[in-house]
Amino acid sequence: MRAACTVVLLSFLCAAGLAGQAGPGRISGRLTGARGPIADAEVRIKDAASEQVTVTRTSAAGEFDVAVPAGTYDVFSSTVGYAVLARRAVTVAPAATVRVDATLADNPNAGTPGEIFFLYERAGKKPPTGAAPRTRDGKPDLSGVWYPGPDLEPEVPAMLPWAEEVFKKRSARTGDDPRAQCLPSGIVRTHGLDLAKIVQTPALVIMLVESSVPGVRQVFMDGRPHPASLEPSWLGHSIGRWEGDTLVIDTIGLNDRVWQDLAGHPQTEKAHVVERYRRPDLGHLEIEITIDDPGAYLRPWNVRRRLDLAPDEEILEYICHENHKVEHFVN
Repeated sequence: MRAACTVVLLSFLCAAGLAGQAGPGRISGRLTGARGPIADAEVRIKDAASEQVTVTRTSAAGEFDVAVPAGTYDVFSSTVGYAVLARRAVTVAPAATVRVDATLADNPNAGTPGEIFFLYERAGKKPPTGAAPRTRDGKPDLSGVWYPGPDLEPEVPAMLPWAEEVFKKRSARTGDDPRAQCLPSGIVRTHGLDLAKIVQTPALVIMLVESSVPGVRQVFMDGRPHPASLEPSWLGHSIGRWEGDTLVIDTIGLNDRVWQDLAGHPQTEKAHVVERYRRPDLGHLEIEITIDDPGAYLRPWNVRRRLDLAPDEEILEYICHENHKVEHFVN
């Protein structure tokens, strides 16, 4: 009996030793588009268990390669002009290499005149470097004009059956997007496609958003609560507070006409949106948005964005007129 146990123990130790010698696995791949390799694209590799994210960039040939411990990962990439890559549940065994190759379609808005031209203009530019500025009271100063940013790690929200059905219908008819009808884009999409200028004061933060109606958003910082009764609106009622160096914006009073994204995730009047703004340095603004909408979703879900400072840009007048009369949307 003792000899049998010794054999089992030795087998276990040998297996453990071989696994240790096997070393980490790798995730590699190549990103291409209709015009060839996609160079210098950010690729985010997220450990499904620990939620730690490894960030790399593609080479001139569109290639990327990262060593990772054995496990399960989600792979994301968001590049100007292209659809988002979201490859989920990529399983990596010890010493194994898993390929994540992808041909990314053009962004649905890429060919719309005047829609995202400034994104291409800044594609080769780097944001300024330096420490994040601060206001006289010591708070991070979020003021400035900011380029929009895509969702860096798009989640798949768990929807109620009716919301799932609406989502499927909308996904097949993107021309029905309220934005395409010259209607507001809502809170979650504020920094997703448009230039935005933040004006920060101790009592009020104002966001001026280009190519969005109504284009002006107010965040009250004077300690007032939400009103007891609110008429649902596109932008709702927003109040803000500081938690250390993070600006937390709390919004309720939203209507049910908004699409949360181009794919058509719905929103109900029960929606409660909390945004967290951090300025880690001079050139970047990090935003995490939590959507808690029990009228449409089984649990809260998040959107994560990183904006670049646009020091040479300014908000311009934008007119969207009679898009609702256009009958040639391509779905």
